[in-house]
Amino acid sequence: MPPRPDVSAERKNQILEAALRVFARRGFYKARMDDIAEEAHLSKGALYWYFRGKDAILQALVDKMFTLMMRDMLHTAADHDRPVPERLRQVARSAEESVGFFEAAMPFMHEIYALATRPGPVRTTMQGYYRRYKAVLADLLAEGMARGELRSHDPAMMAVAFIVQFEGLLLLWVVSPEDFDLHAHWQPMAEFFIQSLLPEMP
Repeated sequence: MPPRPDVSAERKNQILEAALRVFARRGFYKARMDDIAEEAHLSKGALYWYFRGKDAILQALVDKMFTLMMRDMLHTAADHDRPVPERLRQVARSAEESVGFFEAAMPFMHEIYALATRPGPVRTTMQGYYRRYKAVLADLLAEGMARGELRSHDPAMMAVAFIVQFEGLLLLWVVSPEDFDLHAHWQPMAEFFIQSLLPEMP
């Protein structure tokens, strides 16, 4: 008899997708593990086999979003054959696509931001991500400056500026999506930032 296939990764994704829908409808605090099990078409026992509780599911969702963003960013940053401005545009596109993971769960985004203001695993995860995000961007910007593709600035400061413009838009979109269209503004903002760094033409 052939060995049974390992479906743990598939099952975890099934649970995370179900949890995201439940959190979007009910909010994180009102959602119950019973709700998630029902949405995932699994028994409650099966749910607890993969996750100890709601906090573990929340942590896995946050990890998933940031892992996707960092994976794409690291891949783009390492492509040294491409001009740095082009790679910055790709970083912005990848970040927009990763944020789309939570787009269907808009109310849940409010709670993620709220949880990130308090000590705990969500805050720790987000802090670690932003530190790494800043470091990778600073290295990429420094490379562009060294190659003469970008004007000379403090790369760490420019990395912060790059992150802040998108995080600011994301926060405004979460709070008032009818006034701040994430997708309509994301790429124009990226291009405005990149153009401001390009060397002046002689």
